[in-house]
Amino acid sequence: MVVRRINAGSSSDSNIYLIIGNRTALIDTGTGTENSENIAEIKNVLGERGLDMIILTHFHFDHIGGLNGMLREFDSEAFAGAGDAPYIMNGDPRYILSDLFGRDYEPADVTELMDGDIVDLEEHRLRVVNTPGHTCGGICLYDEVTHSLFSGDTVFSYGVGRTDFPTGSARELTESLKKLSKIDVKMLYPGHSEISSDGNRAVRSGLLMMGGVFD
Repeated sequence: MVVRRINAGSSSDSNIYLIIGNRTALIDTGTGTENSENIAEIKNVLGERGLDMIILTHFHFDHIGGLNGMLREFDSEAFAGAGDAPYIMNGDPRYILSDLFGRDYEPADVTELMDGDIVDLEEHRLRVVNTPGHTCGGICLYDEVTHSLFSGDTVFSYGVGRTDFPTGSARELTESLKKLSKIDVKMLYPGHSEISSDGNRAVRSGLLMMGGVFD
């Protein structure tokens, strides 16, 4: 599995990850502010290959704003956690937070993912891990072959996601971090900031930051 971070440099965008295996997947799409540059980079990396799927870690605009442009360009299927999918499909700005970015969001259809579902890239399989707290239905994606975790805004290399936005919950985020602490995480691919080669440390640090304790 090859992972490429796709970003044209906008400070407001989330990290965007292109996963290349026998099948290809994009994790999160950024705000869409620099969609044309991001699409060009994806096409350059993929060459003659298509983009099989887009997976969204949660419903905030800085992760989903570019979704419709990506869907139109690549004709992919989009997925999101079952708890967050309805918000992506109705596009309520009170939850999507598009107003904070001064942008409009066009609702899009997504297929719901449940905790424990497997996203099959053939030689690699990404397991869906429900991690509410930053949003009510945020998810992480865990590759059991490489022990890599795509963590969205649940946990960063140094820090955790905010819980003061609508549907956020400090209690749920703490429980989600406890859940992740039971997984062996080597590479951490967070929704913002830098990638970490010591995901276990990042998760432990985030749990301690939230005042949680290890079981």
